Amino acid sequence: MKKSLGILLLLVTSGFMIGGGGTYLVHLATSSNDNNTLTVPGAVLGSQITEEVSTPSAEADRSRDPISTSNIQSVSRIDDPSLEKDSFQRKLAIYSYVAGLSEQQVAKELQRSLDHELELSRSVLVEFQTALIERLATLNPSSAMDFVTEQKDLGRDFVTLNSWGVRLSDSLGITTSSKPFVQSVFKEWALSDRKSAMQNAKSFKADIKNEALAGILASLTDEPLTTYRTIAKEFGDEEQGLDFYVRSFSSKRVDDAKAIWEEIATFVEPYNPNHLEAMGNVLKQWFQQDGMSALDQVRASALHEVVKGSVVNSLLWMAAEENPHQAFQYALNMPSQGMYSQPLSSVVSVWAESDPQAAYQAATSIEQSGRRDSLQRQVVSVWATNEPYYFIENLESFPPQMRDVGSSSALQSIAVTSPQEAAEIALEQIEGGFGALSFVPTSILRHWIDQDTEAAIQWVLNGPVSEDNRYSWVSALATNLVNTDPRRAFDIALQQPISERVGGMYMPALEAQILGQIVYQDFDLAVELLPKVREGSSRSQAYTSVGSQYINLGQSSKAVDLGLKLTANEQTQYFQSIAYTWASIDASGLVESFKNLPTAEIRSNLAQTLTSQWMKDNFTEAQLEVLKSYVSDSD
Repeated sequence: MKKSLGILLLLVTSGFMIGGGGTYLVHLATSSNDNNTLTVPGAVLGSQITEEVSTPSAEADRSRDPISTSNIQSVSRIDDPSLEKDSFQRKLAIYSYVAGLSEQQVAKELQRSLDHELELSRSVLVEFQTALIERLATLNPSSAMDFVTEQKDLGRDFVTLNSWGVRLSDSLGITTSSKPFVQSVFKEWALSDRKSAMQNAKSFKADIKNEALAGILASLTDEPLTTYRTIAKEFGDEEQGLDFYVRSFSSKRVDDAKAIWEEIATFVEPYNPNHLEAMGNVLKQWFQQDGMSALDQVRASALHEVVKGSVVNSLLWMAAEENPHQAFQYALNMPSQGMYSQPLSSVVSVWAESDPQAAYQAATSIEQSGRRDSLQRQVVSVWATNEPYYFIENLESFPPQMRDVGSSSALQSIAVTSPQEAAEIALEQIEGGFGALSFVPTSILRHWIDQDTEAAIQWVLNGPVSEDNRYSWVSALATNLVNTDPRRAFDIALQQPISERVGGMYMPALEAQILGQIVYQDFDLAVELLPKVREGSSRSQAYTSVGSQYINLGQSSKAVDLGLKLTANEQTQYFQSIAYTWASIDASGLVESFKNLPTAEIRSNLAQTLTSQWMKDNFTEAQLEVLKSYVSDSD
């Protein structure tokens, strides 16, 4: 096989993680196709495949088989660009095609796909190869396993698998393996001949054997715990048998949920998401069978506290959907730490969706406390999000402390579809003060800029915004616009008066804030725009943003040169500001550069800061001695 084979096969493995539905399609299709057709439907790949061998019985079956090869063209060709975004149609088209292939044809198509002969998008190609391997595993599992284990080059090149969030690179000393293939092959093998699959699995070395065991265990359906244990013991890994037994309950229906829970509770690993999913499914059914008594028994059990907390909240969530008042009273009587109660929070979240008025009254009925305020705010937020106009119209009927949080939620909800309307309402709401609504313009303008950038800009700059509220709206406009048009966002910021105190608080000049965002999006543009920042106490902040990024990029000499362009007062603030980043990234470089700092006063003040208790851990003893030599006697 060519080296590219390994890379492409590695990509195929991501498909196995989500390919259960595809396997089902293979079985569904082959159940009617295997005995009467050897069709390679050229209609699916256009002119790339022309071979077709059919039997009379196959022709007869096509009229009644909903996914037979004669119907594929009406489903979709696998080179159809629309399959890139439609995962269901992609699976249907690919698995319908692959289901009709013989073992020899599967091998041929695998090779064609690996040799880049097929003009398919990456996602379609990966799914196509996945289906081919799964088909081979159903036809000849031994051959499929041989094919997998022959791939010696898997993981030799840098690969990013976004679906797993994993990076594999020789430079990191990490390589991948064929494990997902092994699991899939042995699962298919065990479904048709468990005994043969087990015998063959035992012939491999330990790592492959363990993955083969995982595939065999995954093939089990409605088997008792003893079966899982017996199989796993034969491979010397009873723990894996217990693991797969617990996981087998992730979605299945059970007759006696309480008995199953009592059986698997001792095996559940508290930080294993597969186990928690299985436990949740069983407990949901237990609750449906026995009601609130299931909650009592779970709380009284010896479950790990992490598991117990998770499942209790899940059960309360279900209880709140059926009888929210009962669930609320139950949660209210549960012990809690401090003012926050996760059980109560879970209940009111559900209740507020179905009957916010009743949920609010229930929250209000408890004793005055921080907990009551928290629950009220939670209900109001959900209520206002779901019924924004009702809340705005009845604002005065809510306590003053609830109005801001409700108005915020309502305005953000309206802004999703009608941002200008939300903005006009917001002008009235925040007139005369910002309070808890100060961030609402940012949320509204995010939606408006996405929908109609020019209209949003014109409304903010030339519309009804008063001088008192202008800074808030222009700041929100520029902050959102910087993501799509950073230069224009900076220019808008430059046109605003420098008012570094807003609402009694210090606020840096807007262009300094915007430049700080541009630094991380387009550093070259940030360097270009930096000289345009106006003089004032915020200029050193803008220079600090650029200087710190120079240090992050390993260009500390440029950071020093940049600081030399500032006034003496600005230099003091600048070098103090970049010191922490510099010390944490390149302590030795900072010490070496000390002699290049502009004045003895700056060197002394900075050395004193760096040798203080909270900064000194960045340096060696020798480096600290050098820094201390710069501290003047007067300091």
